[in-house]
Amino acid sequence: MFPKLKFTERQILDYYRSVTPRMVAASLDASRCSFFDLLNLLSPAAAGCIDEMRERATLARRRYYGKTVSVYAPLYISNSCVNCCKYCDFNSRRKVERKILTLDEIRLECQAIRQSGSDSVLIVAGEDPKRMNVDFLGQVGRMLREMFSYVALEVAPRDEAEYRQLFAAGYEGVTCFQETYDQDLYRDLHPAGPKSNYDYRLWTLLRAGRAGFRVLGMAFLLGLAPWRLEAASLGAHALYLMKECYRSRIQFAFPRITPVNGGFQPANPVSDADLEQMMLAFRIAFPQSAMTVSTRESPAFRDAIVRSCADNMSAGSRVTPGGYAVLADREVAQFTLKDDRKAADVYAAIRQNGQEVVFKNWDSRI
Repeated sequence: MFPKLKFTERQILDYYRSVTPRMVAASLDASRCSFFDLLNLLSPAAAGCIDEMRERATLARRRYYGKTVSVYAPLYISNSCVNCCKYCDFNSRRKVERKILTLDEIRLECQAIRQSGSDSVLIVAGEDPKRMNVDFLGQVGRMLREMFSYVALEVAPRDEAEYRQLFAAGYEGVTCFQETYDQDLYRDLHPAGPKSNYDYRLWTLLRAGRAGFRVLGMAFLLGLAPWRLEAASLGAHALYLMKECYRSRIQFAFPRITPVNGGFQPANPVSDADLEQMMLAFRIAFPQSAMTVSTRESPAFRDAIVRSCADNMSAGSRVTPGGYAVLADREVAQFTLKDDRKAADVYAAIRQNGQEVVFKNWDSRI
C-alpha cells in the first residue's frame, strides 16, 4: 500500500465489503469527492451502478475538457535496459535485439511524428544509466522543444537536481508508473537492477514536482496485484502529490499487462468491466485531472472511454525504437499493442464520436 495511507490492506478490503448501494449513490451525488467516496465508487457495490457512474463521469469530463480529445505520440528512443522486470520484454536477461537511437535518428522519428499531425510527444527509454544519461536526454529535450509544443519523459527515475536540468532542457511532464504498491510483490517482480529500489521509485513524482514539472503522470500496472487495493493506493498517492506539488497537474493512466515474449501471466487479470469502473471512479473523484487511455486496449474500448472519462490518447503509436521511420518494419517492442490503427484513423474515430481532436494544448512560450 502507499506508505502515507493510514490503513492496512485488511482495513481497505473490509471497507470495500461494507459499502452499500446507498453509499455509492451518496458519493455520486457529492459535490466534491473524498478518499472514501473514491473507495465507494471502486467497490463491488458500485459495479451495479455503472450506468449512473458513466453519466456522472461524462458530465465531469465535459465540464473540464469539453468535447475535446488531446492526442500525442510516444517516442521510444532505446530498449537497452539494466533491469530484470519479470513482466517486461526489455528485461536485460531476455535475448532481444537492442537499439539505441542517435540524435539524427531521433530527429527522423520526430519528423515522421510531426507529419502525422501530433504536436505532443512522450520520450520513452529503458533504464540504461550510461547511455540514457541526463546530458544525452538534455540534448534530446533541447532538440525536441524546437519541434513540438509539449515534450514529456518516461525514463528511469532521477534525483531532484537532475530533474531540474531536464526541466530546463524543455521537458514539461514526467511519467512514472509505480507498477505495484505491494512492496513484497514489487521485490519479487524486480529482482535486480536499480528499479529494485521501491522507495526511490515511489517518490519519483514528488522529486519531479518539486523540480518544476507541470504534469505528473502516474499509474500502476493492472494485473500484478488485486486492482481495488492498487487503486486505493493510487488515489492516496495522487492526493498526496496534489497537496505537495500543487503547481503540477496529475495525469492518470491505467495500463493492463499484455502478452510478452517471456510468457509472463498476470496473477490478477482485470476485465473490461473492472477497468471501466476504475476509470469512471477516478474521473468522478478527480474531475480536473488528466486521464490517458492506453494502446494496450482495443480500438472499441478506447473510442468508448474517451466519451465518458479519458481525455488523452496516443495515435499511431509505435513501441519500438525507430518504429516510425528508422526501423519501421521491425519489432523490438516493450508490450503488445491492441490498437494499431494509423494516426489518421484514430483522428477520424474521435471526430465520428462528435469530438474534436486537439493536437496542441500547451505552449511553454506563452
